[in-house]
Amino acid sequence: MRRIAIANRTLFFGCDLASLSHFPCPEGLTVVQWTEDDLRQHLGEENYLDEGHAVWLRDDQAVCFAVMDGERLAGFAWIAHGDVPGEMNHDGHPDTQLPLFLPDDTGFVFHVFILPSYRGRRLYAALMSSAAHQLPNRGIEKLVLTTECTNRSALRSVGRMGFRQVGRAWLIKVGPLCSVGYPEQPFLGGVRTGTYVGDPHERPND
Repeated sequence: MRRIAIANRTLFFGCDLASLSHFPCPEGLTVVQWTEDDLRQHLGEENYLDEGHAVWLRDDQAVCFAVMDGERLAGFAWIAHGDVPGEMNHDGHPDTQLPLFLPDDTGFVFHVFILPSYRGRRLYAALMSSAAHQLPNRGIEKLVLTTECTNRSALRSVGRMGFRQVGRAWLIKVGPLCSVGYPEQPFLGGVRTGTYVGDPHERPND
């Protein structure tokens, strides 16, 4: 059945930067905002980063915050803004890519990864705390993210940080037809909402 049809459901979470809980970075680690040159020093590192990520920075499609243990990478989180392409929002399957169309004051958290040896130290929260201090300089005052309904670890993490569920999104694709539902929530402001049938990579009609 999965060869001809696919269904996906995710939860939307949102938070004002001013409401995010503060989590300091553990002693000995630091959070930095990467430039393209910083990222290139770690390209191909354990297959977590590649040339496509460098392009995101070069084209200012997203910013990257990284936790460093000296010169060693411990983890990272990406935050996109504006119109977010589907490749930045999916659950690992190419058919579940769902683009977002964000207002200027809202960033989208995605591609968060903590290396296994550093997990359990709340580095995701430390990354978001650092982002909350720096993103207002880019005019970003809110963050949204999506999480799979079954990812209990991620659900606990985002709740602890102060994110609250603001809606659900779903996608059903059968052959060339795709039906998509976006959450209708005041928090999301200018995010395009509603249900439509067609190419999921096109902006829904107003």
